[in-house]
Amino acid sequence: MTSSAVPDPETWRETSELAVIAAGGELDPAYAYAARLAAIDEQAAQDSLAPSTRAAYRRAWESFEGWAGENALVALPASASTVRAFVAHLRDRQVPASLPTINQHLSAIWARHAELGLPSARQDGQLRLRLQGYARQDQERLVRQMSALMVRDVQRIVDTMDHDLAVERRGVSDVRALRKAELVCLRDRAVILVGLATAMRRSELARIEVEDLREEVEGLVLTPRWTKRDQAGTERNPRAVPRGASRVTCPVTALTTWLQVAGITRGPVFRPVTRWGTVGTKAFTPQVIRTIVAQRAQAAGLPGTWGAHSLRAGFATQSAKNGVARHVIMADGDWRSAAVDRYMRRGALWDGAAAKSLGL
Repeated sequence: MTSSAVPDPETWRETSELAVIAAGGELDPAYAYAARLAAIDEQAAQDSLAPSTRAAYRRAWESFEGWAGENALVALPASASTVRAFVAHLRDRQVPASLPTINQHLSAIWARHAELGLPSARQDGQLRLRLQGYARQDQERLVRQMSALMVRDVQRIVDTMDHDLAVERRGVSDVRALRKAELVCLRDRAVILVGLATAMRRSELARIEVEDLREEVEGLVLTPRWTKRDQAGTERNPRAVPRGASRVTCPVTALTTWLQVAGITRGPVFRPVTRWGTVGTKAFTPQVIRTIVAQRAQAAGLPGTWGAHSLRAGFATQSAKNGVARHVIMADGDWRSAAVDRYMRRGALWDGAAAKSLGL
């Protein structure tokens, strides 16, 4: 190869690793060029996944590889039937793996195959069919089990939070303990009100940052940098957070008050509060939202089964009850399936019920 020749595109990666010093002590320009391209390519590969995602993929791949070895199956390349059997294995637990967990394992498997240039079963029609079946099972169980948080429920939760905080203020002398109670109360109120107003998934709600917010006359414009549908952050679809009719349950007031009192001016919006009454620097995990909703609903004496999904369910159910059109609910809540219809039927259950006319 002469110094002016460009390495073969099919082998430039390999040749870039063989860069040598040419006669005269100078690096051969062709190899230097290939090495530079290889470095750019490698950096792009590294940046394709967040460090946390890469670590999760590594654990998921090790789980699949270990299972395949225990069952005398080939992991690389994995056949479609092997992958389907592994997914069935994930469901064959005391608590079946959820669809997001399954998809994470599958993404890890596809990524490993792509990294090594091996064919995968990613486009297997039978696998997609089974994933649809698991999705329906999960959705039906979720809708059946999770209660929808309606506006009247939120009002009751907020009243209970204010009452409990007032009791603590009278009975707690420890300044740090009281500071913690006040911060947690403000944060939890903001989580519930913003979560209900936006119908954001818990994974999306936990990732909101101050830089994603813009205040306008009508309320806040929230432009999340990460959503379930847009994990690369290329679309950045804004969501409206209108001001509430009551200051007590206004999501904009709740969020701005939390940020102001917590002293948060940039970075993650929702963070853990330490036992010393200080606010953490990193975002809390999505699982915390489930705990917040469940504990606050239980403290308010609300019957039902509560979790983070109660916020999305409440958004759709309350909107349907208030007469909002289906396509508007789906667009604002980022629904792409008929799952929203279950909430709409629930919201309209008592509207125009014929039994009301019986005079009983």
